[in-house]
Amino acid sequence: MERDVIVLYMVAGVSFSFAFFNCVLFAVKRGKTMKTNGTIVSIKSTNPTNEKWRNAKLAKVSYRVNGRNIVSGNRIQVPLASGIGTPVTVRYDRNRPERIYSYSVKRVVMGFLIGMGSVVVRRASGACGFRKEFLLE
Repeated sequence: MERDVIVLYMVAGVSFSFAFFNCVLFAVKRGKTMKTNGTIVSIKSTNPTNEKWRNAKLAKVSYRVNGRNIVSGNRIQVPLASGIGTPVTVRYDRNRPERIYSYSVKRVVMGFLIGMGSVVVRRASGACGFRKEFLLE
């Protein structure tokens, strides 16, 4: 097998696994979580803040549950454009309100779409007879 075929199938496998894991987590926690609006109170970047490529922001969020102000015990990933004070929607555990979750239906759908896209690209390149050797000539 060519290296590009292996890479495409690996991307598909990881994407499908990610989507499946998030789907199971969503199903298991479905009735045990609640949604609310919160505000970012602290942000941590995985890379230096001036780097835009391959960077992520992880935030602690403040939100209200049953009249109590709570700051999350864990961090969730937020868009790079987010800053302190940015409003976000969070999903928290009803039994432990300081615990927030970052799974969503969007993650499941995107995982499946990326996986399917990798398989389709592989199938299309094989069906057209596309070979790397033709590019080298």
